[in-house]
Amino acid sequence: MDSTQLDMTAPPDVYTARRARLASQLHKPIVIFSGFARARHYATNVHPFRANSNYLYFGGPPLEGAAWLIEPGSDGREGCTLFRPDSDFDEAVWVGALPSDEAIADASGVKSSSLKSPTDLESCVHGREVAAIYPPCPETLKTVKKLSLREVTEEEMLPIIDLRLSKDEHELKAMRRAADVGVKAHIAAMKACAVGLGEADVAAAIFSVLTSHQCYPSFTPIVSIRGEILHTEKYTNTLEAGQLLLVDSGAEEPTGYASDMTRTYPANGEFSPIQRQLYETVLRAEQDSIAACKPGTRFRDIHDLAARVICEGLVEAELLRGDPAELAARGVHTLFFVHGLGHLVGLDVHDMEDFGDLAGYAPGRTRRPEFGNKFLRLDRDLSPGMALTIEPGIYLVPEIWHNEALQEPFLDAINRPVVDKLLADNFGGIRIEETVVVREESFDGPEVLTKELPNDVDQVAKIVADN
Repeated sequence: MDSTQLDMTAPPDVYTARRARLASQLHKPIVIFSGFARARHYATNVHPFRANSNYLYFGGPPLEGAAWLIEPGSDGREGCTLFRPDSDFDEAVWVGALPSDEAIADASGVKSSSLKSPTDLESCVHGREVAAIYPPCPETLKTVKKLSLREVTEEEMLPIIDLRLSKDEHELKAMRRAADVGVKAHIAAMKACAVGLGEADVAAAIFSVLTSHQCYPSFTPIVSIRGEILHTEKYTNTLEAGQLLLVDSGAEEPTGYASDMTRTYPANGEFSPIQRQLYETVLRAEQDSIAACKPGTRFRDIHDLAARVICEGLVEAELLRGDPAELAARGVHTLFFVHGLGHLVGLDVHDMEDFGDLAGYAPGRTRRPEFGNKFLRLDRDLSPGMALTIEPGIYLVPEIWHNEALQEPFLDAINRPVVDKLLADNFGGIRIEETVVVREESFDGPEVLTKELPNDVDQVAKIVADN
């Protein structure tokens, strides 16, 4: 690491204020660990290091083995101790010198005297009841156990969640960078799509753009003609005429903030009539959902709005029979739209998912039990600064259509011959996804961070066809 450079999103006073706000709601000390690089095959062959997001949010520089100790009532400077790695000559020979204590302190918003060695953490927490937030890496887990640190409680998580839910301008600036790079990667993917090439060729175009902009994937890109497999990570198929290619990818910029977007397009640059019809249904569901992202709106209601629009399109395409609103109320859409409409985005591509539904669901709300709707990751009333995805889809999943119990309540509504024709044609799936930020009512709707990535059916087809 360059000893003069630290990848930080915000100026030091912002981090000081964040820690002070957290400390004002703490009753007992809390330790937030950065973690270590995860081993690939053996201890010194590791994946790139990525610090824990909570550690980064409160001003931790991206250093392995570091940790914050935040005391109740701290002003964000006094009462905040940063345990940073000790300088090691042999290590510096291999990976470069650590930043100076002055550089770390200045970037983090504490005094140099607030920096200590990780070995001092034990004496600082000995005999005290101290909570811990940490990534699931073996070295940190051993430290937590050795120091008898307890799991953080829901009460202690909530102020962190409240802070991180609303993105400030420093965070949004980073997310716009991540979106810009992600858009460039997707356009490169569209231009790399051609009959006879492989999913791997398209994936390679994505990785090339991300690397050239010093970014990482915010998750393993999904590049697949099997779009009905929601989280496939393999790139083994060859692209053939008539197939749809679903590409779900995002960028993580150097300070850790993520983008997430999906496009679906025909391998040969030409949608069939049914592909076009269902694509336009998904796009309409997405656009109507984005328009509904206003302060005070419950996100589950927006999910249900998308379900109604999808049912309208499925009736028009003769896959379903009946009144679209009634079909959506019954949950028939879950046979085709099998996941939730979106999730939080920020320092994690699924922001704060390590806190589970405590982050995604407002107090008193729980997941609905039925198939499809139970996968909704977010059920909060939207507020300014919240960043989230909007990602409706239509999929023909063979496993669903082999499951008689799932279909049985809806047999009167299903036009099975049309469904079977699409299954026989290996239809796959269509998803269109944007990263969206909720804004104050005075703005003309939400900010769509990924708006520069074309989603119009003719534009998308043309980019692919013009390769």
